[in-house]
Amino acid sequence: MKNCLLLVLLLTLITAPACPGAAILESSITTIIPSAAIVNTIPSFGNNSLINPQNGSHSGLEAVFNIKTNGDDNIYDFVLSGLITTTSGEQNGYFLHNGELYLLLANKNILPDISDVYDISSGTLNNNKNLIAYPVLKNPDLNTFYKEYNNTLCCKVESGGRQNFNITQRISGNPLPGSYSLSDDSAGTYEAIITLNIYRKP
Repeated sequence: MKNCLLLVLLLTLITAPACPGAAILESSITTIIPSAAIVNTIPSFGNNSLINPQNGSHSGLEAVFNIKTNGDDNIYDFVLSGLITTTSGEQNGYFLHNGELYLLLANKNILPDISDVYDISSGTLNNNKNLIAYPVLKNPDLNTFYKEYNNTLCCKVESGGRQNFNITQRISGNPLPGSYSLSDDSAGTYEAIITLNIYRKP
C-alpha cells in the first residue's frame, strides 16, 4: 500500500504543470565586424608612356587602385597624394593653377631643384628645368575634391556607397603651357608616385 501511494505521488509530480513563478533566462551573444578596406593597385598600360620631345605631349598616363570595403564615406576619406623627388628630397607633386589641379612629373635622372618646383607651382613658369606639369582629370563616375590633408594638397574621392570600386588617377596628355621645353627638360625618365591613402574619420 505504501509503495502504491509513493508511485501515485511521483506520477503526480512528474505530470504537474510548471509553476507560474519559475524563472526563464535568456543570454545573447554578439560580435562586431569592424570596418575595413583592402586596396590593390591594378597594372595598366597607362602606367607608362612616351613623351613627344617636340611638345611634351604623351598618349595618356594613369594609376588605378581597386578598393574593397565594408565601410563608406561616413567612415573613411579616400585620398590620393602625389610625390616627386627633387634635390631637396620628396615634394608634393600636386598644385593648383587657375582653379585647376596639376600633377608634376620630375626627371629621375637629373633631379630638379626645389626652386624649379616653386616656379612651376606658382604659375610664373620662368625657370622649371626637368619638371613637367599635366592637368589632372577627374574620375567621371566619382565625386572628386581638392583638399589639404596634413598640410598637403591632395585629391579626395568619394565612394558613393560602393563597396567594390576603382579609383583612377588620370592626367591629360598635354602639358601646362610653359612647363615643357625641349632645351630645358633633359632626356630621361619623368615620374610621380601616386599613393591612395585611406583615413578613418574620428
